[in-house]
Amino acid sequence: MIDTLTMMIVLMGASTVMLSIFVAYKFRQQARQLNNGSKKLSKALMWQLIGEAALGGGTLWFALMAYAGSLPDVPVFIQSMVRVFIFSASSLTTIHLYLTTTRLGK
Repeated sequence: MIDTLTMMIVLMGASTVMLSIFVAYKFRQQARQLNNGSKKLSKALMWQLIGEAALGGGTLWFALMAYAGSLPDVPVFIQSMVRVFIFSASSLTTIHLYLTTTRLGK
């Protein structure tokens, strides 16, 4: 039962990461055709989705390690660094989106 659930999480996680990367790429393409505020917003959304993909990628890594039974073998320092990366990517892209939308409002 747990193996099936973990495999479902891995599949959902991989799909979500791929979707975030695909849509980020589409926002990048769209930004090339836009000007001014629309271009900035499109690029900020692209970075937000890249941050989301990083978050999903880190979560996916933990799910894969758990599925393989390898997580206990990964040093706590490495696990902590992955979490630092995940939260840094998420928070930095959120701040970037907020600053972009604030500047557009002026």
